[in-house]
Amino acid sequence: QQGRKVRYRSVDNVVNEIVHWKNSLDISKFVFRDPVFSIKRKYTVELCEAIIKLDFKIEFLIETHLANLDDELIDVLYKAGLRFVYVGIESVDAKILDNIKRHTANKDSQYKIINKLESKGIMVKSMFMLGNPEDNEKSMMDTIKYSSILPNKFVQFSVFTPYPGTPVFKEFEKKIITKKMEDFNQYNLVFDHKYINNTILKKYKHIAYKNFYLNFKNFTTVFKSIISILR
Repeated sequence: QQGRKVRYRSVDNVVNEIVHWKNSLDISKFVFRDPVFSIKRKYTVELCEAIIKLDFKIEFLIETHLANLDDELIDVLYKAGLRFVYVGIESVDAKILDNIKRHTANKDSQYKIINKLESKGIMVKSMFMLGNPEDNEKSMMDTIKYSSILPNKFVQFSVFTPYPGTPVFKEFEKKIITKKMEDFNQYNLVFDHKYINNTILKKYKHIAYKNFYLNFKNFTTVFKSIISILR
């Protein structure tokens, strides 16, 4: 994600660290900070099988793409301890996804895979992005509505942010409207958007979270999920 070269730690290296934290501090919950955890299927399966052999009964969280998951891999991940997964949906509009060079599974596959994860006992947080360069009020509202159709228990709405130092920043450098580095936080617009401004964006972020988390259909499920995480 941060460059052209993908660097991997060996399976043994990762497993040895799990053993270290389990034995030294009795840690049983882990987060893998890899934005595309299952992108290399063979490696993912080998890691899961090594974790299963430990018989530590750990639980872990990953972030990945729906296109990298299937029934067989989901079963292996669950057996290894996967209980929470973040997946990027970004937008319901295919043209917007093409514009920001983001690709994911089609809508039918998104629903099917998320439903499989949830029914297996793996909670899903679907992540969406508002304020994309081609976003307007209608496209943001369409994405917000879509977020409630999917069977995920949690959602997150971030704001498209061209970070300084990244290739995409060069495309927006002349449109940047702030000099404060702390403004590049995925919570507000940092460039001169041709269709919306920060006031409009905040309005739709408010609608997005209210639409999902204060929806009676989701409220009970979300509450139970939070309780299970805190146990």
